[in-house]
Amino acid sequence: MPRNTVFKPRRVLVALLILIAGRPAIAQFAPDTQAAQQINPPFGLEWGESADRMEKLLKGAKADIVDRHDVAGREAWTVEGLIQQGLRRTVFYFREGQLVEVELQYQSPDWDVAKYDDFMAQVRRRIEQKFGAGQLIARTREPAGSGDIMQTLVGYKWNENNTAIQLFYFSAESSTQSYRTVSVHYKWM
Repeated sequence: MPRNTVFKPRRVLVALLILIAGRPAIAQFAPDTQAAQQINPPFGLEWGESADRMEKLLKGAKADIVDRHDVAGREAWTVEGLIQQGLRRTVFYFREGQLVEVELQYQSPDWDVAKYDDFMAQVRRRIEQKFGAGQLIARTREPAGSGDIMQTLVGYKWNENNTAIQLFYFSAESSTQSYRTVSVHYKWM
């Protein structure tokens, strides 16, 4: 038998063994897209960003830290000046110097109740396109205080691999005044 005839099947056999042997290794290291999916914070940030790095990023974006205070054992920074339609302020929360939550608060004096409803629906649809149906966690409409103010709260939540998004609409209205806000909370648990 000529040498090249014997050599070719051996090459094919070796190639098949490499493919078969390599398959489990590839499967072990290939990410399971469903299991690996998590909810990332906005603005291209990463969970665990250091407070020092965040301060530099905010200065670079010409945003102002207008308040720093503690909330339930976390440091909270209220930031204004980040450019996004309707974004009034952003609150960054740090635990042990690492980013663990970002709260976006949307308000505009030009928005009426229909605009808030539309904005809330748009945000909810975008989140649902990425993470599926959310869980309703709040839906109330009740008088507050002396009864002349009506409060409304609607909230949804999405969870993915120790991360979450919560979406809230809140309003407090009297016969002469109204306060409305939509907030989106990104959380790393």
